[in-house]
Amino acid sequence: WYQRRVRDITNNLRVPVVMTIQDLIPANVDSKFLAAVGAGALLGSAAAIAMSTVKSNNANPDYKTRGDHPKWAKADPRKTYCINHSNILETPELSELRELTSHHERGVMEATPDVGQFLVLLMRMLKAKTIMEVGSFTGVSLLRMAQELPADGKAFALDTNQSYVDVGKPAIKKAGLLEKIDYRIAPALDSLVKLKEEGYTGKIDLCFIDADKGNYPNYYKLCLELIRPGGVIVFDNSLFGNRLLNDTTSEPNCRIHEANEKAMVDNRVTSLLLPMGDGCLVLRKNDE
Repeated sequence: WYQRRVRDITNNLRVPVVMTIQDLIPANVDSKFLAAVGAGALLGSAAAIAMSTVKSNNANPDYKTRGDHPKWAKADPRKTYCINHSNILETPELSELRELTSHHERGVMEATPDVGQFLVLLMRMLKAKTIMEVGSFTGVSLLRMAQELPADGKAFALDTNQSYVDVGKPAIKKAGLLEKIDYRIAPALDSLVKLKEEGYTGKIDLCFIDADKGNYPNYYKLCLELIRPGGVIVFDNSLFGNRLLNDTTSEPNCRIHEANEKAMVDNRVTSLLLPMGDGCLVLRKNDE
């Protein structure tokens, strides 16, 4: 049995074998002992392969639910304390939309409440009038920011999925904010170029980016052109479920990492990567 298993494994690996097991084992060795040793070796190899697979999967996990994702995990007592001691204000419409989103099949994508509160803080500090969200999903963060807009304020909401934004529109309408939002349902890069063509270069006060991670370097370039001097860009998922702690070379990790690295040396911005939510890269465009 053991010889057969060695032969099968060797054939599968296509590695030439010069000796057989019999060549290596003296003739007086008990066959039962040999079988036991062989079984142990196979089990050990299988365990090593299994552990290698687990380690590989843990390095770049695929989070499906909020319970799996570290940004929603309640295991960090520091994060829990900070959130519990922030006056995160929610209107009935926002609570309603957050509840709907929590049951959405892609609900894990929603930015966490502390990130939403941070956006509100920026809105008030910047006295933002014209804002943009790249990757709106159901509109939870969009609604948070839109509530802070002045009467003549405007929000551009960019997404590729009409069904996502339709989830949030009733709550946004109920809040009386639908007229302030300009939805652009198209690939975000196309919408950003279109905004430049429409004369919004250097006119955006605040931009929140939470779209496809593979385009983060492209969003960095275009959004920095659209943002005004003194304006702020916030990238969500800049730690990407802590994947970047173990892997900065695979896709799309390498693109997020590229944006993070770019911010470190870009003299056009003042940057800070915050361990908030799923990691937020914050860029303030320096005054000209």
